[in-house]
Amino acid sequence: MNLPISEDVELDERLYVASVAKAMRVLEAFDQSSQQLSIADITEMSGLGRSATQRFVYTLHRLGYLRRDPASKLYSVSAKVFRFVHGMIGANAALERSYPLLSQLAKDTRETVSWVELDGDEIVVIGNIPSVHLASITLSVGSRFAALSSSSGQVLLCRRGEAELRAMIARLPDAARARFGGQSDEDILAMLGAIGETGYSLTAKSFDEDSLSISAPVLDYAGRPVAAINLSTLASRYTERVARKELVPLVVAAAKAASSL
Repeated sequence: MNLPISEDVELDERLYVASVAKAMRVLEAFDQSSQQLSIADITEMSGLGRSATQRFVYTLHRLGYLRRDPASKLYSVSAKVFRFVHGMIGANAALERSYPLLSQLAKDTRETVSWVELDGDEIVVIGNIPSVHLASITLSVGSRFAALSSSSGQVLLCRRGEAELRAMIARLPDAARARFGGQSDEDILAMLGAIGETGYSLTAKSFDEDSLSISAPVLDYAGRPVAAINLSTLASRYTERVARKELVPLVVAAAKAASSL
């Protein structure tokens, strides 16, 4: 597993600290589906050698970023990591300014409302207001999903160049690609073009129950998408037709209002 370089420039070996990159590969092995891992698991998922993995895990454990269960001897990410999450969210001025809009949208619809941003080929839930319904979609802060197959990713990517989008389609994990059914690459590109015209995306997905996800982009002063406002609801409460009529206008209006702040 290789970490993406944050800027599309040639790597400067004089400044690049490889050991930091390796430590981050260890931390990135932990995700929603892999919350407790053994040394062998981390070795396999990080792509590092076992000896290197042991050294980085030991160091991160000593620093308090990993914790170890004495009984199972499995490692997990500690609460100390949330210092970075708190700092990131606290420094997100756009989210802070838009939070009253998210709160109002959640109040008006009684559904789960999230602030979502793009991170490479994935989207990340940065802020979330849960639904008041007992049966609802839960999207915790930090949740990640493949961008192209999610409504938020589609509104954030729909105006990217064709070559970039084709490359992203080629990199889609099998599970994410399966969500497009039998659609060809051209079909997906056409769908993204249509989303760019309408200004929103609505996707159907399956968690514990079938659900609908609606997203609209938040734009900066130059008209570039910086985030998406997402609303997630259950198909048992809204058919797709009713959701387009009643919920889509509210999500689009909230995103437009956030774009003007």
